[in-house]
Amino acid sequence: MRKMQSQIERLDLIRQKLDERKTISTREIMKLCHVSFDTARRDVIKLTSTGQAIRIHGGLMKIKQGTVPDYNSRAHVLSPIKNKIAKMTAKYLTANQLIYLNASTTISQLCRYLTGLNATIMTNSIDNAGALMMDNLPNVILLGGYLNKENHYTSSLNSLKEIDQYEFDVAVIGTSSVNKKGVFVVNHSDAQIEREVVNRTKTVILLAEEYKFKEDRSSPYKVMDCKQADILITDNKLAPQYRKYFKKNIKIREVLAEESKN
Repeated sequence: MRKMQSQIERLDLIRQKLDERKTISTREIMKLCHVSFDTARRDVIKLTSTGQAIRIHGGLMKIKQGTVPDYNSRAHVLSPIKNKIAKMTAKYLTANQLIYLNASTTISQLCRYLTGLNATIMTNSIDNAGALMMDNLPNVILLGGYLNKENHYTSSLNSLKEIDQYEFDVAVIGTSSVNKKGVFVVNHSDAQIEREVVNRTKTVILLAEEYKFKEDRSSPYKVMDCKQADILITDNKLAPQYRKYFKKNIKIREVLAEESKN
């Protein structure tokens, strides 16, 4: 009798086929993984909603090697996984903290859970600031400078100087790539700001879905060493080889794995 594959195993298999062939149809996924049409469709949705592939008529197309979809493309994907990560992250943000939030589609969803929080939030993200305007609290410090229209954030030398005046209680960092060398993002100016913030923060929360550990994406600018993260919030159970990137006492929250236990 054929052993039933988990979704994680199926997604790995689909990604391998995409590496070989660039496209795969939903019907081909059914045959490849020996699953129903509905199950194959759920796998297609999972890969596209987390930015791992592009949905085309009847199936999937591989994202061009060495590219990361821009913020506008990612922001239009309403990912329930990102929302679950955002909701869990909100539990670590409490009153009277000074918090830094970087520009990230997951973090823009996090802002919805912070309405009314009696804290101060600094950000360079236009979308974060907009989402935090719905109530008098939290207090918001929006860093100024050049506006990156593609990725919805600001940057300037003055921002780096302003950050130098603060000590943060918590920084929440979204990323596009994680490997043994560290945590990386797409833009140099964004990385500069986040490096400075991380070095001035008591507790660093890193948000990274499982697939960000697996793909060689075009994210050349290092934000931090993995061992600088105090809390990692991800979706699936993290493989042992990736756990080794982090310090031994890091707190890892795996939202889907924890959800399945309840």
